Amino acid sequence: MDHSLDALVPDFFAPLAPLMNASSSDEAFTSLQSAVQNLGFDKMLFAVIPQPKVNPKDVFMRTTYPSEWRNHYDAHNMRVVDPTVGHCFKSSAPMVWVPQSFQTDAQQSLYEEASSFGLRVGVTLPIHGPDGELGMLTCVRDEAPGQAFLKDLQHNLMALALLRDVAFDWTSKYIRVADAQEKAPVLTARELDCLQWMTAGKTAWEIGRILSISEAGVNFHISNLRTKFNVSKRNDVVLKAIRLGLVSLPD
Repeated sequence: MDHSLDALVPDFFAPLAPLMNASSSDEAFTSLQSAVQNLGFDKMLFAVIPQPKVNPKDVFMRTTYPSEWRNHYDAHNMRVVDPTVGHCFKSSAPMVWVPQSFQTDAQQSLYEEASSFGLRVGVTLPIHGPDGELGMLTCVRDEAPGQAFLKDLQHNLMALALLRDVAFDWTSKYIRVADAQEKAPVLTARELDCLQWMTAGKTAWEIGRILSISEAGVNFHISNLRTKFNVSKRNDVVLKAIRLGLVSLPD
């Protein structure tokens, strides 16, 4: 056995020791935030959707993003056009994001608004857990996109991947997983139509135009969906429907 290598292992993990030895969720989050900052990033978001099928309220998220941005993001259902979210559903590879990563008009608008909150360049590292968990560690800087950022990211990418893995191992003890799979509710054809267009990010007015029904009629169906999914928010309907396999995010 190479004892010199054994001696190096503790030093290799030393920067992550505060996270690995954290005794509470708050302490671990503080350690994660510090580790991200030590790697040169201003802000971070760490989120995990536990599996199997669980209540949307059980999504585990910790972030240092401005609260105004998070509220704006949620209120406008930007998740459905966010390329980092779609990437994590389809890939395990890191996604380096710069302005060119946001290709559609909706994505470009999202990027411009995020930039106004100091979220200008970053990297998203997907999480795919052994029990079907899905999530991401996203680290962001408030600086102009360019070669300096890409060169620095290349230097730190392996450390970020290790941080992602250690953070996920830590998170597993705090994630509440449902004991049994939740059954999907039975939906009418019109409710399913509304749900599919909600997932595509359409407003009630737009859905009404598409389905040739009144906006009040759409809101009636959305209210029924909230009741059937046992959630209070429209976004939670979409999130839970995705988790139950009734709909999927648009490509």
